[in-house]
Amino acid sequence: MEDVIAMKKILVIRGGALGDFIIMLPTLRLLRERWPDARIELLGHPSLAEPAVGRFYLDGVRSVNHGPLAAFFTPRAVLDPAWMDWFGEFDLVLSYFYDPDQLFETNLRRCKPGEVLTHSPRVPENFREPAARHFAGILKPLGLELGADLNGDLFPSPGDLDAARAFLAGFDANARLVAIHPGSGGEHKMWPAENWAELGRRLAARFPGVTLLLVEGEADAEPARVVAEAWQGLRVVRARLLPLAILGAVLRHAEIYLGHDSGVTHLAAASRRDLPVIALFGPTDPSVWAPPRAGVRVLRAGTERGDLSVDEVETAAAGLLEKGGASSH
Repeated sequence: MEDVIAMKKILVIRGGALGDFIIMLPTLRLLRERWPDARIELLGHPSLAEPAVGRFYLDGVRSVNHGPLAAFFTPRAVLDPAWMDWFGEFDLVLSYFYDPDQLFETNLRRCKPGEVLTHSPRVPENFREPAARHFAGILKPLGLELGADLNGDLFPSPGDLDAARAFLAGFDANARLVAIHPGSGGEHKMWPAENWAELGRRLAARFPGVTLLLVEGEADAEPARVVAEAWQGLRVVRARLLPLAILGAVLRHAEIYLGHDSGVTHLAAASRRDLPVIALFGPTDPSVWAPPRAGVRVLRAGTERGDLSVDEVETAAAGLLEKGGASSH
């Protein structure tokens, strides 16, 4: 292997959804700490990477959804010269592309970057540690490994923090903000929207100072509609389709957060290390997929999504609110 001490440009290739990216932050942290002056870029989804670009981890991002890139998955393809030049600029390329026939890797090496390392984007079925450790395994050939700290942390910019304060302006500065995200990337992971609606009503009635922060992403229209209609007359802030960097900064102001096994739950856990998080899990293994930090409490359903009762979730949330949650920043 080349002298890895002199890395000037590093490329990380990672697709997937929001949670997949947030789980990658500890790997990016290892890179940044080892080569603080290197330019680190991502080939992935710009909207999902926004909380990390220009915010400690990444210096740039290029979209993976670009037509000419498809040729890299074709044998003996005519490759786009601009893409070849771009790939060739990097001293180190780390790829998590699903590439069972190694077509992408073969074509990538034709571009003559420095070192190329590949890693499975899928966590093995028998893996029982936090997924962050699996993804950081790509760095073992470089002598880099995660220690006990598997947390991903967001480093919001001053602009992110200003935008969050502006978003919350006009609401009671002393309100106890309870953030709830009723959606998820997969319906099989979701608690019934009617349960979220009832939970919010109960918490608002039980704790008069509570303001409900309803987090809504692109895939959350239906559960958000059900919840918002049920919460009419309550103190509610609707965080609808906020850019992720700003949403992360808004969540820093919450007293507690409740959500599913979802990317937004990972974003919340990364927003502030002392933010209490209640994560509702169904079929997936929380030892692998729950945010791996103290202060994250997992509540598991049985074989059906509705097996987890409103009473049980209310008890967990109320216990945190009775203790005062945590100081918001």
